[in-house]
Amino acid sequence: MTDIDNYKKQLGDLREKINQKLEDYFKFKLNECDNEIIRDIILKLREFTMNGGKRVRPILLIMGYSLFSEIDDRIINASISIEMAQSFLLIHDDIMDQSDMRRGKPSFHRAVENSLKRDGMERIAENIAISAGDLIDTFSHEALLRSGFPVNNLLDADFEFSKIIEDTGKGQILDIYSALEDVYSEDRLLKLHFLKTARYTIQGPMLMGALLSGNKQYLNEIREFGKSAGIAFQLYDDLLGLFGEEEKTGKSIKSDVNEGKKTLLMIRAYENSDSETRKFIDRCLNDGNISDSDFQKLRKVVIDSGSLDYTKKKIDDYNSIARTSLKKIHGSREIIDMLDFLLEYLIKREN
Repeated sequence: MTDIDNYKKQLGDLREKINQKLEDYFKFKLNECDNEIIRDIILKLREFTMNGGKRVRPILLIMGYSLFSEIDDRIINASISIEMAQSFLLIHDDIMDQSDMRRGKPSFHRAVENSLKRDGMERIAENIAISAGDLIDTFSHEALLRSGFPVNNLLDADFEFSKIIEDTGKGQILDIYSALEDVYSEDRLLKLHFLKTARYTIQGPMLMGALLSGNKQYLNEIREFGKSAGIAFQLYDDLLGLFGEEEKTGKSIKSDVNEGKKTLLMIRAYENSDSETRKFIDRCLNDGNISDSDFQKLRKVVIDSGSLDYTKKKIDDYNSIARTSLKKIHGSREIIDMLDFLLEYLIKREN
């Protein structure tokens, strides 16, 4: 078995353990619930959470821990906290974006609306979904605090957990405000990518894991790795959003443009274009339903302006910073090698 095959197997095994702990936790919450309405919502939360997902965040939390300590049952228990926080954020995000689908199934508020079986229930379904998101947010902290670690380690990790959600909320506010601005700078975009992606996808989970291990020696190196890897991940995600293949990404290739997302690809293309092309870019981002011909023309603008090559270089630069930071951590060699493999996967994946 090659190293890559071995890493894939280990990650797959971790995924199975995480999924089992999630199932166990939802059973626990269902068993302590004596209200049928709330039970139904918890069942919907379980279905939403268990529906796909790569479990990247809990896996990285476990890796942050196993850099310095052997994997045990406690860290698997703790890892599901960040996955339930992901559900909380996605439920609220889908309401704000008015998204009908998530991972090939109805988004949470749409699933609630469908179950109400009455007309005109959209607002009520959204209100229920917001409350359900708040509910699973509390579940996430409870799961962490019940994981079995010493109190001081739990306090450190839960404080970091709260800061992750705070920073993600700040990033969401900046993201919403960006729709009101005609120009969006690269610096501000990268700040947004740090707050909305790097913090709660890579940096935060790894810091939580390290804090649960009790080792605080390499927190700055983990912060730099997580920040750079997370920004590279999001820049690559934006690249897939414009140049990926629908059958592999699982979403419409036009969705980012139709949502008016001001990605680095769009910012650099705009900066490097003449006034007529800038008007075209603005029109595409504000259209909401771009035609096939305009979409192909927009992709050509991104390529011809040098924006695609610039974005690829940025991804490589952040990837290099992440690898340099990773090498400074004196922890498990096997886990460092796995993190290096995972970093390569995150910026070369097809979905």
